Amino acid sequence: MTEKLLIIGGVAGGTSAASRARRINPDLEITIFEKGEFVSYGACDEPYFLAGEIDSWERLLVRKPQQFKEKQNIDIRLNCEVTSINPGEKCITVLSRESGVSEVHKYDRLIIATGAKPRPCELPGAQAANLFALKFLEQARNIDEYIRAHKPHRAITVGAGFISMEMAEAFTKRGIKNTVLHRSSKPGGNTEPEIAEWLVDELQKQGVEYVPHCRPLSFELDEKGLIRAVITDKGKFECDMVLWATGVVPEVELAAAAGIKLGPTGAIATDERMETSVPGIFAAGDCCEVTHLISGRKIFTPLGDIANKQGWAAGENAAGGDARYNGAVGSMHFRCFDMEIGMTGLTEAQAREFGYDVLYGSIDHASRAHAQPKRKPVRIKLVADRNTRRLLGAQIAGREGAALRINTLAVALQAGMTIEEISGLDLAYAPPFSPVMDPILLAARVLSKDSQS
Repeated sequence: MTEKLLIIGGVAGGTSAASRARRINPDLEITIFEKGEFVSYGACDEPYFLAGEIDSWERLLVRKPQQFKEKQNIDIRLNCEVTSINPGEKCITVLSRESGVSEVHKYDRLIIATGAKPRPCELPGAQAANLFALKFLEQARNIDEYIRAHKPHRAITVGAGFISMEMAEAFTKRGIKNTVLHRSSKPGGNTEPEIAEWLVDELQKQGVEYVPHCRPLSFELDEKGLIRAVITDKGKFECDMVLWATGVVPEVELAAAAGIKLGPTGAIATDERMETSVPGIFAAGDCCEVTHLISGRKIFTPLGDIANKQGWAAGENAAGGDARYNGAVGSMHFRCFDMEIGMTGLTEAQAREFGYDVLYGSIDHASRAHAQPKRKPVRIKLVADRNTRRLLGAQIAGREGAALRINTLAVALQAGMTIEEISGLDLAYAPPFSPVMDPILLAARVLSKDSQS
């Protein structure tokens, strides 16, 4: 009898798991149940679609259901919401959003890839038609349609993470004045103060108002029930639309109700094979927690590349293979107007929190050789362990060459290299791409010398 692999959720984790499982076991019966309209799309491209850099939301679609069926014999069920998991009976209950009919499906093995969802707004008036979140493609389409139909002049963004920074650029390119309200001081997630300083300058230079240490209290609605102002502890900010971007939380209700263990982050706990606490049930993607390879702690870091890697491991193991996903060092980057920001590993504050004797330093250098007319400033901060000299974390900001340079430091970090070893790396040099002493090498050398003086 043919074995059945059922997958709850598509996009990155679910579809990569299905594809890998098919490669490992050509005879497996594979079905993905996706509660949304789309199963495979580039969610990280949504701000660039909204900025007008990508001319159609359809270009964000990676694969359509028929492509999965024709090329890999993977069955896709859209608009199908899994409402319960019964591990004892090895079955799930699925509600068709189109017909309203529920069905029970048996499985031999199951993969949970339910992802994450925007943190909800709990202020009165949160049902207003001009309050938006941005995570799913349907939400991106709704924002685009609203902007086209209503031509708003002023937008308020609540929160200052990656999406907020990318959307600050998108709003500006669409001719919308943007104000970013943030409960903390620094924009851009876990940016170091030296890096955040540049980011705030860039926002202000581009005409974006950035308001730190600001807490929304309520919405002021007009006669149509639309938000016309956000009331905060720093005053009233008038607007035509609001983007609520205070982060995401893992979708774990199904797993928790089925008795599957959650980890300290609130996301699903798995082993290195991506198997949950219930044998035969695996998990992948934004619903899972990740082991941080530097601190050894569990973290919740919902990123597409991690979801794909977890999906590969979960799919292979659910199909009878033996793959491992060991964790991440926290590498990420984003763009805000002309500014590139990259980070990997621990911040200075995190390293101190975890008990390291911290060695740190930052330098300002350039992206190209001195005679190059297009050279731009680059700032790098390195964090290391004073005792072992091992790199613990790094961040880079600049107007070119910053985002990809962070990958070199991510490799050094994962390899356990010391700052002295990094300063001696044989990096490629040519004037259009780097100074003769690359900013990475200079930052490591300066930190090494400063620590010995």
